Amino acid sequence: MTIAQYRIFGIGSDNDDLHYIGWTRRSLDEEKAQIFSDVAESGSHDIADWVKQAVDGGKIDIFEIELAPSAEDARDSATFWCEYYRTLGINVVTGLC
Repeated sequence: MTIAQYRIFGIGSDNDDLHYIGWTRRSLDEEKAQIFSDVAESGSHDIADWVKQAVDGGKIDIFEIELAPSAEDARDSATFWCEYYRTLGINVVTGLC
């Protein structure tokens, strides 16, 4: 039996920036462009505009935060990490929290 792996990820414009937290089943290394497109299409206009500007400017990075075994766990984890980073004073933008 294969266990699905969902990736909780962060997107920022450089190593010291975190702007968005989400989750996906896609490969973060092999499907970056599609993930950026998914985020731009599924988010608010602010998120879409930020992703487009960051991609066009070549200032966008994606990193894995953790793995989750189910979509429900991934959603809960992304919400947790969003709230966690906000308590640190980081303005994380996402539709999850």
